[in-house]
Formats: sequence, structure tokens, C-alpha cells
Amino acid sequence: MDEADRIHEAFQSVAERLASVLEGAQFDRGDGYCFMAFPTFPIRDLNGVWADTDAAADQLEARRAQARDIGTPFIVMTRAGKTPAVEAAARELGLTREVSFPGMAVTAQELTEPATDLEVIRVETADGLAQALAVGASGFGIPADLVASVYSLEVAELKGLETYLGRVDGRDVSTAVGFTIDGTTGIFSVATPEEHRGRGYGAAITAQAVRDGFHAGADLAGLQSSPMGESVYRRLGFREVERYTLFAPPAKSH
Repeated sequence: MDEADRIHEAFQSVAERLASVLEGAQFDRGDGYCFMAFPTFPIRDLNGVWADTDAAADQLEARRAQARDIGTPFIVMTRAGKTPAVEAAARELGLTREVSFPGMAVTAQELTEPATDLEVIRVETADGLAQALAVGASGFGIPADLVASVYSLEVAELKGLETYLGRVDGRDVSTAVGFTIDGTTGIFSVATPEEHRGRGYGAAITAQAVRDGFHAGADLAGLQSSPMGESVYRRLGFREVERYTLFAPPAKSH
């Protein structure tokens, strides 16, 4: 597999591992796609179909109905240039809001070391996970109960997963998650509350998660970047190896 395929498979494998411990979750691999539904973790990007080939095009309607029955959001995630029929089918289903963002990768030789005063610790206790949850929810600007299930001890005990908390002068200022599977480390949930941004904390905690993944045997790390984070990751040595397009329902008007 090339780097794009490796990080894509790592992202899906992480979802599969999460589904094995989260209540009511479903993860199915079909012909050219995977379907995922997380009732206790109804985050947009991890609920719906991730398509690899156009064989998935005729499965979208049935999978959307399945998500509706479960009570989870439904999106379609595509890889640029690989699934034009899936993209057309997603639009026909009314998933007309399109969000494009990069899948990025870095090797040990490419990773740079940011200089900050951040203390990065791995959290494993319920109290530590609750602190990471609070920082993550604040950083993403979402209610804590929306993502609380993935900061549980059951998730923390998954093999290859590490949750990180960044501190400065005893204050919790940043968080991230690293998940190493089959030689690839996926980086997720990098969040810094607004009042602590602009000081390199997100870069430092990401770099620590990547280094730990390499020490655990990985030779590649990858992530999906928001527009805000892309320049940060590029300075760390990450480069775009994939372009994703997410198809979602239109934004609700207020």
C-alpha cells in the first residue's frame, strides 16, 4: 500500500476498534466502502459511509436508512478522484454540502521538533481522561457529553491508543490522541482552547503523539487536517498525500 492507502486504512481501523467497545456502535465493511455508526459518539465525520470505490454508490440509500434507524448522523466520505459515481449518488440523496480537506502524513525523518514550554503527559486514569475531555470539548467548542464516550476507560484500554494532555504551569491547555495500528499512527482530536492558541501547544502535543507512535514501531503517522490546523502540521513536516471530500446534509438555516 502507498502512504495514502495506509493512513486511510488506519483511520478506518481506528473506527473499527472504537466500535468494538462503544455501546450500540456498528462497523461494517462492504464492497468498496465501510459503514460506521456511533450512537454514543455522534460526531459527523465518523458516522456514515467511507467510500473506496464506486461499488459503494448503490449502497448509500440503504445505509442512510440504517443510520436513521440507529439514530446517528449520515455523511459520505470520499477520496479525490476515486469515486465519481459515489459523489453523484451522494448529491442525489441531498448530501449537497461538500467539505474538502487533506489527509496528511509524516515519517520519522521528516518530523520536526517544536520548541515550547508544554509538559505533555499520557493520561490513563478516569480523572486524567475527564481533564482531557474538558480540554477537548472546549477546544472544539462542543458539549462535553457529545464526545464523552471516547474518553472512557474502555476506550483508553484499547491496544495502541494513547491520550495526551498538555500542561503549562499546572494548567491544562491542549490534548490529542494517538492510535498506532499495523505500523501506522493515526492522530486524532488535537484541540487547544481558544485562550491558549498561538503558542505552539497543538504542534508540541501532536509531535509527542507522533514520536511515541514511532517508538512503538510505526514508520508513518497520518491525520486529517482542519483548515486551521493545516499550516501547523506542515511546519511539523506533514505533507498532503490524500484529498478527502465529505458530503453532508445542507447546513440548517437559523
